[in-house]
Amino acid sequence: MLRAQESQLESAARAATLELYALETQLARARNAASTLAERRHELAGRQAATRKRLAIAARAASVSQRRLEELLRELYAHEADDPLAIVLAAGSLDEALAGLESLDRAAAEHVRVLERAAATRARLDRLNEELTARAGQLAAISARAEAEARALELRVAERAAYSADLRRRGVLTRRELAAAEAQGKTAGRRSAALQDRAAAPAAPSEPAEPAPDEQRSTEVAVPVQVPAVGAASRLQVVAVGYSLPGFTASGLPVGHGIAAVDPSVIPLGTRMHVPGYGVAVAADTGGAVRGALIDLWFPTPAEARAWGRRSVVITLR
Repeated sequence: MLRAQESQLESAARAATLELYALETQLARARNAASTLAERRHELAGRQAATRKRLAIAARAASVSQRRLEELLRELYAHEADDPLAIVLAAGSLDEALAGLESLDRAAAEHVRVLERAAATRARLDRLNEELTARAGQLAAISARAEAEARALELRVAERAAYSADLRRRGVLTRRELAAAEAQGKTAGRRSAALQDRAAAPAAPSEPAEPAPDEQRSTEVAVPVQVPAVGAASRLQVVAVGYSLPGFTASGLPVGHGIAAVDPSVIPLGTRMHVPGYGVAVAADTGGAVRGALIDLWFPTPAEARAWGRRSVVITLR
């Protein structure tokens, strides 16, 4: 089970890492787009400021031209010397009279042209300012969407990074648990071997000592079938039953693939065995219904356990 969990965590961690890389790429593009839009908005703001400045200049020029034209008209009507009839009457010749009238006409026409140009410039700048304002509004909306997308991607990147870190942490814990389980299995095997050696040693001539609780439990269990003694690399015919339940074994190991429940009086705890069609298993659990030449083999799903069912096999004990 721990092996399967470790494999699942590694697959999930790889998928999370790939998704994190993709999100970081999208985030980089979103940030670049937001930065480009910010630069365009800054440039547009500069153009707006320049346009408003030119518009203010044009407005002042139009105002000055308007004021000068008004002053010229007032002078024409206020001063007799500037009256066209007075100029004609005061002229010594026709050419002098025409020149005087032409001078007045040029002055008035010049002020009118300046006023018209200032008004046209002001109108053009007004239109340009309106266009720039509209474009600034559009850019502001686009920039807001780009920044919102970048913030959303930043949150997703942070979530994926945290998820990936959690998967790595869980993977480390699973590997530690797996190493501890293997070490515990080896320890149980050594203890079982020691118990076997102690049971096989010849009895002392003195009065026999009271057996230890573990030894007493092993010897007092009734074996319904006769089985050969377990030795190194011995073979044993058993009935193997498939099961699928969560939890921990009698030896403290979590259940998982390779965990077998046995009768300790037949197969000592910690014994490694090869089961045809199943693979390598460790005698790490017991059960009230497991008696004699019977073993329970753990499967990850009930369907797999039902597919195995109950079958007679010859196992190799190591």
